[in-house]
Amino acid sequence: MLRTLWKWMKRVAALGLSLGVIGVIVAIGTYFYFDRDLPSVEQLKTYKPPQVTKVYCADGSVCAEFYRERRTWVDINTLPPHVKNAFLAAEDADFYHHQGLDYVGMLRAAIKAGTGGKMTGASTITQQVVKNILLTQERTLSRKIREWILTPRLERALTKDQILNLYVNQIYFGHNRYGIEEAALFYFGKHAKDLTIGEAAVLAGTPQSPHRINPLTNIVRAKQRQRYVLSQLAEHGFVPKEVIAQELDKPIVLAPRPPPRVGAYYVEEVRRALVERYGEQAVLEGGMRVEIALVPRFQAAADAAVQQGLEALDRRMGYRGALGTFDPKRFDALRPLIATRIAEAGRRRQDEVLIADLMRLTQPDAAGSDAESLPLVASGEDSEAIVESGRPGTAVTRSADGGTSVVAAPAALSADEDQEPPPSPDERLARDVALRPLHEGARVVGYVTRVDDRGRFALVDLVSRTARIDFDTVTWARPRGVGKSTAPPKKMSDVLHPGDLIRIRVGAVGKAKDPAQPLEATLDQIPEVQGALVAIDPSNRHVVAMTGGYDFELSPFNRATQARRQPGSAFKPFVYGAALDSRRYTPLSVVNDAPEAIRDPWTGKLWKPRNYENGFDGPMTLRAALTQSKNTVSVRLIEALTPQVVIDFARRGGIHADLPENLTLALGTGEVQVLDLANAYATLQSLGRYADPITVIRVIGPDGRVLEEHQPAFTEALPPATAYLTTSLMQSVVEMGTATAVKSLGRPAAGKTGTANDYRDAWFSGYTTDYVATAWVGFDDHSSLGHGETGSRAALPIWLDFMKAAHEGLPVRDFEVPPGVEFVRIDPLSGLLAGSAVPGRIEPFLEGTAPTAEALPPDTARPEDFFMLDQRGGL
Repeated sequence: MLRTLWKWMKRVAALGLSLGVIGVIVAIGTYFYFDRDLPSVEQLKTYKPPQVTKVYCADGSVCAEFYRERRTWVDINTLPPHVKNAFLAAEDADFYHHQGLDYVGMLRAAIKAGTGGKMTGASTITQQVVKNILLTQERTLSRKIREWILTPRLERALTKDQILNLYVNQIYFGHNRYGIEEAALFYFGKHAKDLTIGEAAVLAGTPQSPHRINPLTNIVRAKQRQRYVLSQLAEHGFVPKEVIAQELDKPIVLAPRPPPRVGAYYVEEVRRALVERYGEQAVLEGGMRVEIALVPRFQAAADAAVQQGLEALDRRMGYRGALGTFDPKRFDALRPLIATRIAEAGRRRQDEVLIADLMRLTQPDAAGSDAESLPLVASGEDSEAIVESGRPGTAVTRSADGGTSVVAAPAALSADEDQEPPPSPDERLARDVALRPLHEGARVVGYVTRVDDRGRFALVDLVSRTARIDFDTVTWARPRGVGKSTAPPKKMSDVLHPGDLIRIRVGAVGKAKDPAQPLEATLDQIPEVQGALVAIDPSNRHVVAMTGGYDFELSPFNRATQARRQPGSAFKPFVYGAALDSRRYTPLSVVNDAPEAIRDPWTGKLWKPRNYENGFDGPMTLRAALTQSKNTVSVRLIEALTPQVVIDFARRGGIHADLPENLTLALGTGEVQVLDLANAYATLQSLGRYADPITVIRVIGPDGRVLEEHQPAFTEALPPATAYLTTSLMQSVVEMGTATAVKSLGRPAAGKTGTANDYRDAWFSGYTTDYVATAWVGFDDHSSLGHGETGSRAALPIWLDFMKAAHEGLPVRDFEVPPGVEFVRIDPLSGLLAGSAVPGRIEPFLEGTAPTAEALPPDTARPEDFFMLDQRGGL
């Protein structure tokens, strides 16, 4: 018996030894197999994670940030002990005592993987650093083995403090914030070194599931997680228990919502220019400092002016109808899920009210959504919206609210999220609905629940609040479209129906604290028509504001720099300027405004130019012709001068586009950029001095070295006296022509309206002694704006709204008169010198071009008058 037992024991021992040897061989083979292409941990000694490039406005404020990962590096030695310990308590309390691996956790993870589960858990802080920086985020055994091999190497290569430093600066905290510093600034409005124990515990608990338990998306889950971290701080002796007890029931107080940033089109133009010069990696990861000419106050005024002007034009066109409809039963099922999200979401203010923006329900797949495929729109600072399912990994260009360009880097889901049961279609859809803070002017999509024709109102559900739209506010909403009635609506049901998803604008919110009181609201819609505005300080050519469209989020195409459109009559000042510069014409030279068939010698085509009003007024002075924007006179001028002379004058002024070398150039048929036209007008304003427009003032590298710096390089491109006389002609356009609305500025101004053929483009470009601005309005597809939508009606109000804001508090000054200009008292009827017996006015001339003959007294008959009187039926 003993012999048999001994025999079996030897066999078992031999088998065990064999298995052990095989296991060792397999382990060694596995080690060398996975060790073949592993990255070196030595690179982490000099590792520099992607840094944010910060863009500073003219007032010194940060107006934009360019990044792949929004991160600002901080040295862990500058952080107080409770901040560092909070992360140890949350993730790896024994971090300073182990050698990088948790062997019990490793065995548990391996068993789970061997039974068909996913590799989760068992990650120390060192392992997380290896995974996040050196390896991929895939959840496979092969990646885990590589992680196990690299972790001890990292422990030998770096100190514990260096590893922890990498960790707290690398991890993701939700809402596009990477690293402890950016997270502290975003959620609590303070630097990481100033975090309290409770705030540090909130942030330390967030990386476990950054999309779901950050305090902005779900403050209830964030508080639960914070309590766990606080308890771990006490349990492991990092913080006294009595201190922790005081923190457990304190509410999480988020930082106030920062004011929205402005100038999304502007900063995107800057980003594109920087990428062209330095490459995308340097701009998105290099941590540069970029100083730009944008003035936030002016940019806000420009954005508002463009939006308001386009909305006014859009309303004149009518209402396009509801964004869609939604089944009432489906909405009743979805509503409580959204309400729960609202109840659990964090608030930036104690009294902040969140409402649902139901835009997501208008999308075709609203019956169910894939959270991973949705664009990232959630960010408490970058946007007002909170979207629970927003994740990094989506390419994003900053919203108009934040004025920041972003390309987010991929990040994996946490183990906690990965283990959650899959949400139902309703739950996914509810997570995708954006939540926005309630304030006057908030624009959201709501669900129409009631339409009362007798009471002349409609009720709109925003989940946490109900809005009321009165019929008096929708009388503009006549149906838009071919074949539809153009009559205004007569009752509310002509416009809205229960089940409609519509866009509204919230009015006064004084009673918002009482959910039973409906909010005041008006029907709203996003204009299809687009616009642009550029404003320049002519003294230094700084582009102080640039708006390239109605809404950057909806259309990032910058119409101020990327589009070329026909300026129409806004080009005429360069025709008249060239005429004055030739010294063959003066402001009082008479040209006949009469119909004429012209064979264009440059194209060979027969052409009959017409005026806007289709009438003709006969002989008139150049000043009167520009004031009334006479097309026939412009054509006669360019015919006499030749197109090439006018093109040369415009080129010297700053219009760099290819211009047609034919007579149609007189009517502004050459397509130009808004920025170019604005800068060319700045040349006229500056008495002929040209310089390139400046958006980027200075670029400084991460090492403090100045990479580029820009100052205006002025050249005298046009004669100062000619530029002044052209300005004088445009002053008449403001005083008595197509731009008399500009007189409300209450200061000297000059400018010119422009309307392209068939009302496809509307312009106004003009200036004062302080600023130059150009406004454009039109459809991207060159559709007509509609009859009567001229530059004076569609574009000038945008220009005027901006200029009124820009000139607040500025003294009134007149245009400077340069040498080479003489002022003469003339008879406005004859254009001759006004004698003592003739009433006259002062008129500027280029020196040597003023009339020398004196007008006859009023009662004196001139021989040439007899024929004119006979033709008019006189005696």
